[in-house]
Amino acid sequence: MNNSIINIVYCTDSNYLEHVGVSITSIVLNNKHHNIHFHIFLYDVSEEEKNKLKEISSSITLYSIPINELNKYSDIQNNKIKHINRSMYIRLSVPRLLPDYVDKFIYLDADILCFGDISPILNINIDSVVCAVTPDSLDANNMLQNKERLNLASQKYFNSGFLYINTQNWKKFDTENKANQILLSPQNFNLLYPDQDALNIVLQDQVTYIDVKWNYLFTWMNDQEKENFFDNKECLPRFIHFTGARKIWYQEHKGLAQNLYCFYKHFTPWSNSSLKSYKSKMRVNDYRIYSISYLKNKKFIESAKYYLHYLKLKLFKK
Repeated sequence: MNNSIINIVYCTDSNYLEHVGVSITSIVLNNKHHNIHFHIFLYDVSEEEKNKLKEISSSITLYSIPINELNKYSDIQNNKIKHINRSMYIRLSVPRLLPDYVDKFIYLDADILCFGDISPILNINIDSVVCAVTPDSLDANNMLQNKERLNLASQKYFNSGFLYINTQNWKKFDTENKANQILLSPQNFNLLYPDQDALNIVLQDQVTYIDVKWNYLFTWMNDQEKENFFDNKECLPRFIHFTGARKIWYQEHKGLAQNLYCFYKHFTPWSNSSLKSYKSKMRVNDYRIYSISYLKNKKFIESAKYYLHYLKLKLFKK
């Protein structure tokens, strides 16, 4: 198999399919001269939606996730993180389910957009590790908190939304089973971010850390930085990761992040579909955050409405 092929994997259900389509489109538009193949693992997706995805690129292979692969995760509860779903656990089994010729691949979450040339990934040596990763935070204190919470020997804690995986090493190290033992164990490992925490415990001495430009979290930028961050193409990250529950594809999340998402969405088969509302999914604290956001933009009435709703829910909760 041609070693210059860059293999990229996503795992999704119908809820995130459009966003995977937008993410793929951002990669295609920024890497027109590279040989990239996309492997999409999905479940609960209609033929119509699958066909839309295939329209984006001829280099897309779709895989149906066997229901038994999902069912084993159905009992995992996480009361702190409401926006996750079972498809995120499938990344653990991807190296086993992929064709044998895929020796290395990039795994990406659906909330990642590409802003540059990703061919340098082929120069990153992962022959002696399970995968290449990027830190989950630029703040040393945050890293320390996660180290202490999970009792890690490693000083670092990585974000699992981007992983550059050596397929054979992943399988040889029995990564999937080791992570599942933690995820499915009745013991309390103090997991806040289930699969990410499990992978950090299992792989703490089996990873190599690479430049944060491979998985740059949008939340690392302050409002001032966002104003001019995209002006200099030379400094742009290869991937920007829009983490958190208040996703860029919700109507209420107006601003630069949503504008970037809509730009790439325009080039997809979903270009005419309107952005969905986040209101039905909103948590108590979201109202406070939106209130602050409106206040910063001098929209005082909207800010007051959201803050009063926040106080009402907070008091009712007590």
